[in-house]
Amino acid sequence: MGDVRYLTGEVSAYSTGIPGRAIWSARTNHEVTDDLPEHGGPGEAPTAIELFLSGVAACAVFMVQRLAREAGVELKNVTVKMDAMSDRQAVRQGPAILDRVNMDFEFTGIDEAQAQNLVDTFKRR
Repeated sequence: MGDVRYLTGEVSAYSTGIPGRAIWSARTNHEVTDDLPEHGGPGEAPTAIELFLSGVAACAVFMVQRLAREAGVELKNVTVKMDAMSDRQAVRQGPAILDRVNMDFEFTGIDEAQAQNLVDTFKRR
């Protein structure tokens, strides 16, 4: 497979008639997302922030796998865990922001130096 210059993506989301519930679609995939109960949503399906973080975490997994292949590192598995926090009582102008985001990597099949090299390279990209 040749180099792909541009990475693209397109999704849509629409209300369902249930307050705080939406359906999002990517190509032929359709999933439910909910707002939190304290915002009037059902809170049963993943929230928008969970979907956002899962997309970033999956991207990190794929990038680290590519970096390991490029470096000839025999990576067996990588797990990326993310959490974030937003102060809902903070007064801000503009859109809501995340006040804190943590990303943790767990590797199997490689030593500590190789793992650190992959994380450092990931951070620079």
